Amino acid sequence: MQRRVLLKIMIIAIIVQLLCLSLISGAVNVSSKATKKGFLYNVKQENSVQQINITFESSNYTLYGEIYYPSNESGTYPGIVFCEGMGGYINAYNWIPKALAEEGYISIIFDFPGQGKSEGIFPIRAINIPFLNIYFRYTILIETPIHYKNGKWVTATSDALTYLLEESLVKDMIDNTSIGLIGHSMGGITVTETAAIDKRVDAVVALSQGNIQIVNKVDVPIQFQGGCFDMGTFSIPIVLRCYKKANTPKELIAIQYGTHFGFSTAWGPLCPCPKWQKDICLRYAVGWFDYFLKNKTDAYEIITTGVDHLSKFIKSRYNFGDGEYILETKQDG
Repeated sequence: MQRRVLLKIMIIAIIVQLLCLSLISGAVNVSSKATKKGFLYNVKQENSVQQINITFESSNYTLYGEIYYPSNESGTYPGIVFCEGMGGYINAYNWIPKALAEEGYISIIFDFPGQGKSEGIFPIRAINIPFLNIYFRYTILIETPIHYKNGKWVTATSDALTYLLEESLVKDMIDNTSIGLIGHSMGGITVTETAAIDKRVDAVVALSQGNIQIVNKVDVPIQFQGGCFDMGTFSIPIVLRCYKKANTPKELIAIQYGTHFGFSTAWGPLCPCPKWQKDICLRYAVGWFDYFLKNKTDAYEIITTGVDHLSKFIKSRYNFGDGEYILETKQDG
């Protein structure tokens, strides 16, 4: 029943978000002129990261994925599984696994059944617009709800982790005691659901969404991020509610003028999102994993200190078990 309700909300939300695309784009483009800073995630050398294209089996489907890992193969690294959103595809999200690999993580991203390049109920038929980084499978609104409702998204996430740790070419490079999940939209819902039952998971970051009914069963550190212009998917009310119900340690990051598409590279140069959204997303996601997976003490200051372009109205906050604190920014002074 709860999956059916979530599906209805997500489908309606995505349709509304698409209808609002031009209006949001106009508003955000005006606000984006306030900064001339480029994306931090794109400043490092590409040769610092290696990529492997892979396939693995889940629920009798062959799923396509990609693994990113540091070129320096000395020692071991924490493992991260990234979960795309409804209608997602790897090219819209692989900027995050790449950035994580640059920061010393081994990350896997994959297409869920019936999405992207993975097998599904129907043959792969899609429209592809490279200039806008758009890849849309025609049957997505029919097939994805079926797979999610039947629990195949959570199953695929755990299967991806199993593949990464036990079968992949980089399995010996992974510290299997330090595992993280990160997901966007319906992928954000999925990572909270998976972390509640898969005891291999040690830290979670949920972008735009989370499962309000499951989040109190997650016993590992969890961070929520939401964009304050994410009108179509009701991101802020949902992540606020998830944050309130979550166990500690927990954190909420609210991004000024942030949008749903701003966590992806879909729509390319026409993306309705502020220039700072991806920088802020990575700052706090990497900081979260650095602190809770790598035990880096200096990451504490990163995740507990505010930066420009956090929301002025929805205060970013954290609670590590000793009370709630607000992330203060220069804008608040």
